[in-house]
Amino acid sequence: MVVPDIVHGLVPPMLISFSFITPLLSLIIKSKRFFMVYASLLGLLTSVLSLVIAIDVFREGVVLYPFGGWPPPIGIAYIIDKLNAAIALLAAFIFTLSIISSSVYLRRYQKASTLAYFYTILLAIFTGAMGSLYTGDTFNLFVMMEVMCIGLYTAVAFHRSRAEAVEAAIKYSFVSIIALVLYFFAAVLFYSGFQTLNMADLALKARGNTSGLVSGGFFGNYIADLVFALALTVWVFTLESALVPNHFWLPDAISEAPTPVSAVFPVAESVAVYVIIRYMFTVFGPDSVVAEGRARDTILVILLVLGAIASIVGGIMMAIQRDAKRLLGYSSISHIGFIYMAIGLAFSNSVMHRALTASILHMINYTISSSLLFISLISIESAVGGRNIDDLTGLGRSLPLLGFSITIGVLNLIGIPPLSGFYSKFLIYQAALEASQPIVAVITIVATALTLMGYIKLLYIVFGKPSIGGEKPEKQLAVSIPATVLALLCILLGLSITIGFMNILEEIAASAYSHEQYTEVFYNYMEQLFPR
Repeated sequence: MVVPDIVHGLVPPMLISFSFITPLLSLIIKSKRFFMVYASLLGLLTSVLSLVIAIDVFREGVVLYPFGGWPPPIGIAYIIDKLNAAIALLAAFIFTLSIISSSVYLRRYQKASTLAYFYTILLAIFTGAMGSLYTGDTFNLFVMMEVMCIGLYTAVAFHRSRAEAVEAAIKYSFVSIIALVLYFFAAVLFYSGFQTLNMADLALKARGNTSGLVSGGFFGNYIADLVFALALTVWVFTLESALVPNHFWLPDAISEAPTPVSAVFPVAESVAVYVIIRYMFTVFGPDSVVAEGRARDTILVILLVLGAIASIVGGIMMAIQRDAKRLLGYSSISHIGFIYMAIGLAFSNSVMHRALTASILHMINYTISSSLLFISLISIESAVGGRNIDDLTGLGRSLPLLGFSITIGVLNLIGIPPLSGFYSKFLIYQAALEASQPIVAVITIVATALTLMGYIKLLYIVFGKPSIGGEKPEKQLAVSIPATVLALLCILLGLSITIGFMNILEEIAASAYSHEQYTEVFYNYMEQLFPR
């Protein structure tokens, strides 16, 4: 089946258009059910389009889509390979399930305008995440990250009558705005040295190839510009993904946001991790000019060390939390640490493939399992009107599907075989030993053990003794079905790894560090426009 070119560039414009239309519809339509169905159908449509794009990319190869007919690097282009196609499909799927489950969370609000406001925010976050993944332009990445983050700031402050929510939103917005301004400055430095904002163009020039490119050659002391810009970029996106020591905003933000929005925070963090993988391996890989001065290896080693620290800090902080959502916030910090440990191990070229495969698999496991747990909490916390784990104990018994889902999500994050969380942690352990980093291998085990203390608390929601006379959660299919789907996906991934899914993961990892296809589609496009 031939996929029309316009499909590859349709998702972000479609989502942002409907996001802007939603408040206007609330002036005319006063039905709460309409907005729930409207947002859910839009999520389903986006998931279908993402699936079509992913299938097309896996079958036909890398796709380049120029917006408005303006050719890159003059105009903005989407460049979609197996890496961002796969992550975008997962992101669309999580957002859709979060939108569906939000109907339960929003039942407490009587006005349709409140729902319209909520879905406007959630669709804006959705737009920014999908645009950040698909784009092949450094400046457009800045714009899409701004859209996503502005939506997240606003969502954190959704309960604006709560001082804690306003404080968390101010803290998050303050540090994130500064970070993205610094990324804008990094984009300026990329342009000042390389005369281009296109990522594929940057990747070619970073390897000394300037023949036939319309943007010309280098300018000034481009090596100094490049190293400084790359360091800034990595710092910015470690903050957006909440890597220690830039993690301080996440527990407050994730606990104060509406729970359906908390469920998409793991997607937002994974988007930031994806950006770092794209820059450190596709654009500025081990054969780029950055590698010659060992600046790139230094950055990767720093990420490795910070990832190891984050995995331990997150595990320790989980053990002392009483708020279920805050506990999951520190769980996120720990698992982001595991992901960066795997990325950092790729400083050793001999284990790059295994390390990137481990990081991508663990990112998938973390995103699915954390989103699953947040979605499961929607029904359970609504029964008691709070999130204190002592008050939630045993409530999972009343809802077998949610109890099953919470159990699978927790076990997957711990890494219990045959769930896929076991395989990703084992790959990190294996990569550490192959890279002659036994300390990192030990930290992987120690950090996992530390998180057990926190995850056991979550299991009390399912297996603990319920309080006598306490409220029981209602059976709500809008939450139970999405949570069960994600739980089954965790099981399916674990089983499929043994029967061929690992081959697909290795293809995705190879697309991250093998820049040839990513740059070839750009170069061929330029050759057709400007034949020699």
